[in-house]
Amino acid sequence: MIRRFILPAAVLALLSGCGSSGLDRNRPDEFAVTRSAPLSVPAEFTLPAPQEGAARPQDTDTKQKMLDAMFGSSTPSS
Repeated sequence: MIRRFILPAAVLALLSGCGSSGLDRNRPDEFAVTRSAPLSVPAEFTLPAPQEGAARPQDTDTKQKMLDAMFGSSTPSS
């Protein structure tokens, strides 16, 4: 009695993956890769020349930079 239901259910489950369900949608193709333009280096860099005696940007206090960004150049009084 149980075999009458198990065998058809198993066959139906196996065959359900073989056909299309009619709900096929147009999906993007994940293997279609487009090429981008190559990177280019600018002809000249207009970086400012380092000034003698000037503070190095990486040596500044990060806490002070954070306070300056939040409250402006003057620090708040406690």
